[in-house]
Amino acid sequence: MSSISYIVFMLNKEEYGIEILYAQEIIRIPKQISQIPNMPSYVEGVINLRGKVLTVINLSKRFGFEETKLTTDSRLLIVELDNTMLALVVEDVSEIISFEDSSIEKLSSLIAQIGNNSLKGIGKIEERLIILLDASKLKTEVFQQSIGLEK
Repeated sequence: MSSISYIVFMLNKEEYGIEILYAQEIIRIPKQISQIPNMPSYVEGVINLRGKVLTVINLSKRFGFEETKLTTDSRLLIVELDNTMLALVVEDVSEIISFEDSSIEKLSSLIAQIGNNSLKGIGKIEERLIILLDASKLKTEVFQQSIGLEK
């Protein structure tokens, strides 16, 4: 049986995970986030990270939660998805957990149809449930919605 490691972070007081192979680094929220006009509300703007311009995505807003205020405890989880670097606003990053395939519950077809396509499943570890994101679908969803708003 194969296992996959996920970096676990908090959003809206729930635990989420994204495959560790996509994670590049975790940084504090910079003082300067440059806003870009006519972007979806979940796009906070862009930052300059060592000469690279990264789009800052507020996952709480993207998933329709109450707006998470950016605080000194907030972090940016820098991920690379298909050669695109994104900065994901998260409340906290807690740990790395490996899940066996058998401990990942696929979403029911109803949830998948009406819910969020960027969800991969639910990771179960003891009594905890960790919502696992599908990184490639997250990137596609973020950019398709942005393009749809520009039309």
